[in-house]
Amino acid sequence: MNLRRPFFITIFFLSFVLLTRSAYGLTISEEKKYGREVFTEIARSAAINNDPYLSIYIQEIKDRLEGVADMPFPVVLTIIESNTVDAFATVGGYVFITTGLIGECDKEEELAGVMAHEFGHIKKRHIAKRLEKEKFINIGMLATMVAGMLIGDQAGSAVATAGTASAQALSLKYSREDEEEADKEGSIIADRAGYGGLGIAGFLKKIRATGGDKFLPQYLLTHPYHESRIVALENMWPHSEVTVNTAFFPYVLVRAKLFGKVHGPGIDDVLVNRYLKAKDDPVNAYAASLIFSRKGKADESIEVASHIGSPYRPLLFGEILVNARRYDEAIEMLRNNKDPLYRYFLAKAYEGNSNREMAVATLKTLIPYGSAYPEILYRLAMLRGRMGDEGQGYEYLGRYYLDLGRYDLARSNLEKAITKYGVNSPQAREVMRLMDSMDERKDMKK
Repeated sequence: MNLRRPFFITIFFLSFVLLTRSAYGLTISEEKKYGREVFTEIARSAAINNDPYLSIYIQEIKDRLEGVADMPFPVVLTIIESNTVDAFATVGGYVFITTGLIGECDKEEELAGVMAHEFGHIKKRHIAKRLEKEKFINIGMLATMVAGMLIGDQAGSAVATAGTASAQALSLKYSREDEEEADKEGSIIADRAGYGGLGIAGFLKKIRATGGDKFLPQYLLTHPYHESRIVALENMWPHSEVTVNTAFFPYVLVRAKLFGKVHGPGIDDVLVNRYLKAKDDPVNAYAASLIFSRKGKADESIEVASHIGSPYRPLLFGEILVNARRYDEAIEMLRNNKDPLYRYFLAKAYEGNSNREMAVATLKTLIPYGSAYPEILYRLAMLRGRMGDEGQGYEYLGRYYLDLGRYDLARSNLEKAITKYGVNSPQAREVMRLMDSMDERKDMKK
């Protein structure tokens, strides 16, 4: 993850522009714009997770929570590739969560509880209220500090150090009242979504028991683990029940551990040994098949995956077949399910089989998931370009960069799309409308 000098230049610019604005209180509209600015700067300085399981499945958890939360903003969830165990909500409805935190959740309701807690901070506008009170705090410094928190390595520490004075003034460590309010609001949201009200309490207990909070610098302790918070939640929810199907989450957790490297390089041996001791466990078998696949042991990978005893076997085995380039078999395995993860690997199988038309048709059904997993848009762009439709190729590439917060590259590709379409064409007019909305997002930089 490379930090770029323009990041600090932008931070300085934002500091200058927004310094006085924050003193007068933030409107909902301003929060949306400033939240987008924070997202853009973090996206430029931190690695965004690029795994379809994490991106798409956790987006569905987010959607389930958001559907019952009555939020003041649409929630934008971003998963940061980092071993740091943290989550944070900024102004305007933007939530950031690390792969390190995901890997520490044994149950889906714990992750949902943490996410709902962040929803509580947004709903109660805790950061916005601090910005309203602290006249010398600005959005640029907030972006600096949140990036430093979430990156969590040496580079992240450098970013955090640059904003330490600001962090002391802003005190990103929420007040006890803020945390208790977010606990209460978040637990209600989680319960309404079918996760029960004790997910966040379970996660706090785990971190407390393992002493995880002792290894974090004070400026990273945004979520103090008070015993009183756990007790309050348990008293609030004496009878809490999970009613949604969470059976798929262990497979998502395997991805977080393997591809997010949450537990270090020795995780491969740990998971393979776990499989050898309990071969009938489908999660163990899936983990081992992924490890063998990644190491180029295609036959071993397929042998293990073919015996997975799980309702999700077509997806899990289909993915392994795609990795082994056995595309015809993968297509047969995946084609009859409309779930977005099945459709994504089906598109990869069609592409591998040189059936570009079917790959494009399948990927287009996944466009609603493009903001959660921009790789969908990137694959569409590459496919349409190879098929000779340069207009759509540039358009999808522009949309891809737009979802990553890279406005310069988004604009460049969208302008090329207009040229290829012809300036007076219906497609060009649609792209122009998209560029107008992009300019609105950048309004505060004008």
